[in-house]
Amino acid sequence: MRRFYLVNLLVALFTITATSNVSAQLKNFLGPRLYVHEPPVIGYKSFTYSSSTTTPWGRALDSTWKNVPLVKSVDSLGCVQPGTANYTGKWVLIWRGTCQFGEKAKFAQDKGAAGVIIINNVPGAEPVGMAAGTAGGSVTIPVLMVSNPEGAAMWNTLGTTPLTISLCVWGLGNANDLALVPKSGALTTGATPLNQISGSSATAYKQYTGALIANVGTNDQTNIKLKSVITFTPTGGSASVVFQDSAVATNFNTIDSIISITSPNVGTLNPTTTGVYTTTYTVSADQPDDNTADNSFSYNTYITNNIYCKGRTDAAGNPTITNGLRFGSGTSSFIWGPLFYVNKGGYKAQALRYAINDNDTSKHSLDQITVADKTSISYLLKWVDGSNGGSTDNIIQASEVEIKGASIYTFTSADSNNRLFTSIMGDKDGKAGIVTLDANSWYWVVVDMPGPTFLCSDDSYSYFTRSLAADNLTSSVKDYSTPMFLGSMSTFTDNGSQKANMLIGATSAAAAHLIDSVSFPSSDGVPALALELSPFQVSVNEVANQGMKEFSVYPNPATTSVNVKLNLSQKAEKVQIRIIDAVGRRMMTEDYNNLQKETLNISTEKLSAGNYYVVLIANGSATVQPFVVTKQ
Repeated sequence: MRRFYLVNLLVALFTITATSNVSAQLKNFLGPRLYVHEPPVIGYKSFTYSSSTTTPWGRALDSTWKNVPLVKSVDSLGCVQPGTANYTGKWVLIWRGTCQFGEKAKFAQDKGAAGVIIINNVPGAEPVGMAAGTAGGSVTIPVLMVSNPEGAAMWNTLGTTPLTISLCVWGLGNANDLALVPKSGALTTGATPLNQISGSSATAYKQYTGALIANVGTNDQTNIKLKSVITFTPTGGSASVVFQDSAVATNFNTIDSIISITSPNVGTLNPTTTGVYTTTYTVSADQPDDNTADNSFSYNTYITNNIYCKGRTDAAGNPTITNGLRFGSGTSSFIWGPLFYVNKGGYKAQALRYAINDNDTSKHSLDQITVADKTSISYLLKWVDGSNGGSTDNIIQASEVEIKGASIYTFTSADSNNRLFTSIMGDKDGKAGIVTLDANSWYWVVVDMPGPTFLCSDDSYSYFTRSLAADNLTSSVKDYSTPMFLGSMSTFTDNGSQKANMLIGATSAAAAHLIDSVSFPSSDGVPALALELSPFQVSVNEVANQGMKEFSVYPNPATTSVNVKLNLSQKAEKVQIRIIDAVGRRMMTEDYNNLQKETLNISTEKLSAGNYYVVLIANGSATVQPFVVTKQ
């Protein structure tokens, strides 16, 4: 077990004395916390807040609100508060929708509200950033947003049960109170293709144990134990424990306030099917904890057929969006994106899924974006450390990367802020082509972001502690997630000596690969970007195509049906057509006999709008063609 005190490690921090005078830096590490006191919705809730946005508005979370009544907004959307509404001294729960966030807060404030909590109205969605709108400048109360599931549960509970909340920036005044710092677990990749992780011993797929722990109580603690338990639930199956580990710190004084506990043990996950891993961290000590609600947290990571993502995803492989990030000044360009390790080659880099935001609340369509050409350009870069005269130093240098593919997406009126789109990967000029990934290789997927646009991100994910745990192993490992370069793609590639910032949040560009120069709060957030691989190796398709004179799918996009045109070199006694979705789930199967040259019509009426593949199996080989279904 390796352990050290962050107050001694991070240059941004300084030693403090304990109970009531907690430094602002340490408060930022733990972050403000929202606690609901009554069942069935008891516990801490994740949230975003208006004063943390790029253009802050509303009251900063600079105090402690303890045991404050929470009430429903009389007008559920908060856009027109009736004259009978009286929220004096209370926090108000309001649904997102119809009017601006600032307007909702101002209307509640005018009726005496002490604060506002907005529920995201998108089913299953996480809290997102909130723009001030036209009324936000007049708001002087805190404004929070919670997720759709948690907010809906609070709303429904208020129908029968009174609720009180507490909002604090450190602790609630308890004597014995340890808290796991949110987002500080030694996280693994949010989604990994089964064909990459299965049977692999690559360090990129290893499981580490580690987290940051805060002492928010007034007493010193002894024998602090951090336990991690990982279960795996195969698709359609039941959960079982596949990994357990723990580490102990002997003493934790209040003067230290935050410590890191990591384990020297490394786990190897070897799934044989798609499914979901659930990692649960729990902290305990000799003294019983006065508030166990913040002593445990869990997160899910998916094993998919063909989706790779460093941030969180849903079961379909769509990245989770909570915010948007931009680096540098308002007009600076930057390239930023995830670093993926490919264990098994031969798969096609097929498409990217991501979203952007132009921070313009006066419109909702990105085809009006002011950036030239109204396009988003992303690149697939293969990185070989130490190649082409570069130094073998675990730092991406421009001379060490090769552009293998590019993805160019032009916005239409259907594209809007914070909404995912799929951008097809082509050759390095952005033209249609097959971009095949090599085995045992690192790929840096970057979006070239011109100012003043934001790349949508998942700021509930941070790889700080994973990098820390890897760096603290007896044989140190450099484990990076989402490098960034402050400048355009052309600025980066035109100078072979340019280096990327391997860790976001370093105190200087020169130290941007050293974990001990990075502040945990500054490391929050990863791009909400997924790399979509082909469901099958391209090499298999190439073999199949030797016996295939023609294989095409039209119309593309399709609405009610799709035509599959084939011309085989020789007649096939058995032909099977499968339709699979973007994560490889079989949607339908059609079997045919004695085909060679044929056009088959397949109904798509039962398919939801989205990306699909036609898999043609004939004469012992399989080949694949993508298509899109739209609904009018």
